[in-house]
Amino acid sequence: MKKRSSKLIEIQKLDLSEFDLPSLQNLTNEINSNIKKCEFKKNIKISISSNYTTSFFVKILKVLLINKKISSEIIESEFDSLKFDTIDFSRKIWKSKSDFLFFMPSHLNLLFPPKLNDSKLNIIKNAKKELNFWKKVWNQTDKTIIQTTFDPPFFSPLGLDDSIKYGGLHHYIRLVNSFLTDNAPSNVNLIDIESLLINNSESNWKDSRMYYLTKQPFNMETIPALAKAISGRIEGSLGLSKKVIVTDLDNTLWGGVLGDDGYNGIICDNNTPEGEAFYNFQKYLKKLSSQGIVLTICSKNDEKIVKEAFKKNKNFALQYKDFSVVKANYKDKAKNINEISKILNLNIDSFVFIDDSKIECELVKKIIPNIQVINLDSSEPSNYINKIETYNLFNFKNITKEDLKRTESYKKIREYDEVKTKSSNIDFFLKDLSPKIYLKKVDKISVTRSSQLLGKTNQFKFNNKIFSEKELLKIKDRTIVLSFEDKFQNYGIIGVLVYELDKKNKSLFINNWVMSCRVFSRRIEDLIIEFFIKKANNLNYDSIGFDFNISEKNIYLQNFLKQLNFKLSKQKTKYSLKITELKKPKKSYIKLNNKL
Repeated sequence: MKKRSSKLIEIQKLDLSEFDLPSLQNLTNEINSNIKKCEFKKNIKISISSNYTTSFFVKILKVLLINKKISSEIIESEFDSLKFDTIDFSRKIWKSKSDFLFFMPSHLNLLFPPKLNDSKLNIIKNAKKELNFWKKVWNQTDKTIIQTTFDPPFFSPLGLDDSIKYGGLHHYIRLVNSFLTDNAPSNVNLIDIESLLINNSESNWKDSRMYYLTKQPFNMETIPALAKAISGRIEGSLGLSKKVIVTDLDNTLWGGVLGDDGYNGIICDNNTPEGEAFYNFQKYLKKLSSQGIVLTICSKNDEKIVKEAFKKNKNFALQYKDFSVVKANYKDKAKNINEISKILNLNIDSFVFIDDSKIECELVKKIIPNIQVINLDSSEPSNYINKIETYNLFNFKNITKEDLKRTESYKKIREYDEVKTKSSNIDFFLKDLSPKIYLKKVDKISVTRSSQLLGKTNQFKFNNKIFSEKELLKIKDRTIVLSFEDKFQNYGIIGVLVYELDKKNKSLFINNWVMSCRVFSRRIEDLIIEFFIKKANNLNYDSIGFDFNISEKNIYLQNFLKQLNFKLSKQKTKYSLKITELKKPKKSYIKLNNKL
């Protein structure tokens, strides 16, 4: 039994990005009841409803989730259940306690497929009816839904014109999919089947033999790509997607070795096939940065030479200022990466390390097992982007303005840290920052960022309880959104607190509270506790309580709670303390703007 469990643990250490179907199928044999002995970040329950057979797919999905340290219980409905589940909302899938609902509709079940003599107006009208049907389905739950778009047809009635002409079935499917994409609520995550097929050459959604044999329309080689896309979307929805890229330079960001070839000799331009591949890779990273992914450098180079290269080589798509932290020295890379983690105050399991050296990759992976390592083949720079994309590491479902400003925000934080280090009086320093905090009820403008924060695995987070946007808006009167600014920058929304009034015990009870690590050590938490004490006194309540789970990540929060006089225990999750027994919070020097 122990041997089987140890193999499961090995699955968690493997790089499955390029595993083909037979290799993944071999791993499915290692799944058994001992799965609970493995280390998992999350335990989830998924209910699947489909117009297809999903048994082969489910086995592969389970392996990929184990690899991401997510334990899953997957409940399959019977074949072709989706057409019943989407019209009868009393069926068991709607009553289940699942965390995720996964829908796989087939084009064969479209309600109003076009006729050749249908007018353009009538086709658009029918496509909107399809949308309204799905809107009704989506409105049945606040749970996270992952859904594939309608698949391409088995045959094309209009031949090559079928996908571009009104009246064509493929054109109608694309029209319906575009309506679904444009109108999907925040809890609905759509997986575009056409994009998946285009990006995976071995995939085929028109395997008629497989369909007639098993009622699965796609070939077996499509399963890994589909399961990787779904597992990546689940990981993102759980707040486990990656936030930071740590990249090497030589033969990674450009071709050649800077120290040997000089800034004029390295390759990154539009003049050669190799140079264009590196240039497009830089453009790809810059695009990720614009979407909130933090870029950093870890390279065995001289920092002065690196700065010179970015300044004088005019062919680069990236600039030196695009990187929040640069570690260009000759220390071992694992040490440098850990230092980057400390500077950004972000957990290492949100990092991706990219390097062309297999030795460096293996060394980093050995010393920092929680980091995602991607070893690029420098002989094929044209494949760099595809290689990274196969991992499905980043989640861009709901990009907020805080995400878009993240790189600039971390640069300002470095300025703050430098000034703080030089200050001999921390109280004077904090006061001199002219800090301001704004408390508001959650609303339609702030709800996306609020739900996003509660879904992350932050170092200041009381428990694993998450709230969808719909759920937060339903309890807006007891959901506080925290925004913060000081003389360095406006940080935007940095925290969310959900609470309730426990009238029976005369206690203010915190259901969950999360804050961004970007504002640690500003004494914001002291101000909020002080605010809650006053609120409790005004209500004649005598205690403050909360749900709290001790974890390796929330050490900062544990220390804060201990300072307040809470006695923490791994065997305990519910806490309460009389206000008279609370130790006085530290003075924050923060100006409070209460807009509740």
